Amino acid sequence: MRRFFGVRPPGYVLRLHFAGILFLLPTLLFAVVFLIGPIAVAVVYSFTKFSMLSAPRFNGGANYLAIAQMPAFWEALYVTGKYIFLRLAVIFVIAFFMAHIVQTRILGAGVFQSIYFLPYVFPLAVTSVVWKIFFQARGLMESLTDLLGIAPISWLTDGDWALVAILITTVWSGVGYYSIILLAGLQTIPRSVWEASVVDGLTAPQRFIYVTLPMLRPTLFYLLVVGTVNTIQGFDPFLVMTDGGPGNATEVIGLLIFKQGVVNFRMGLASAMSVIVLLIIFALTLVQHRLLRWKV
Repeated sequence: MRRFFGVRPPGYVLRLHFAGILFLLPTLLFAVVFLIGPIAVAVVYSFTKFSMLSAPRFNGGANYLAIAQMPAFWEALYVTGKYIFLRLAVIFVIAFFMAHIVQTRILGAGVFQSIYFLPYVFPLAVTSVVWKIFFQARGLMESLTDLLGIAPISWLTDGDWALVAILITTVWSGVGYYSIILLAGLQTIPRSVWEASVVDGLTAPQRFIYVTLPMLRPTLFYLLVVGTVNTIQGFDPFLVMTDGGPGNATEVIGLLIFKQGVVNFRMGLASAMSVIVLLIIFALTLVQHRLLRWKV
């Protein structure tokens, strides 16, 4: 038994330690079974030839060599990177605007807050089905473009517009969550800081750049990391609305992994892709942490 200064810990201290372990045990088990375990299994399978129809066989780094020579993988990474940048950029702009409206406490801000958060409650797959109907020929979006005098747009069959359609869907679905988190971050900034910046003669854009953004760095770091991970993982709208088409215009990396593993039964190759994506996410997190340091 561990000793402190040559004295055995009292029994109640040991019981407190044991109780703390019991409280942490469910979280630890969840992390091991559903987080660490699957990652370890994916790493092992990435070095095997595993088709789900036969036992996995070790093949060294053949899967990684095949991925390096696979144009579809690099194209999917490009589409994913473009989608992440556009989605997060649009979401942050709209979320800041929504959070500011609620922060100023204008009339009806509470009702507005409930309305814009509501789409986040619905499952993304269900939302994608509804928006797919909106984007089809003679659907809601075409009716709106007709009212504006704009020529009909082939939202889901045009390579230039398919990604835009998915962006509209996922931004509509997720912007409420980001605005709530940003609102919480804004409310942690002392009012005296804003009042002092006004006294110092800072304009509204200067207050946003030199006061608001620096004090929101922890919140922005959290949203960037969570947003990047969720955007990479969320292939539901791509599967439901376009199935990666037309061509490969909307085939993101998550959808490619799904097709290789579940559709083509190439689990070894899909596992190797997952490991590469995991390393990319880890690298992006480090870069984001470097750019948005915790210390203000």
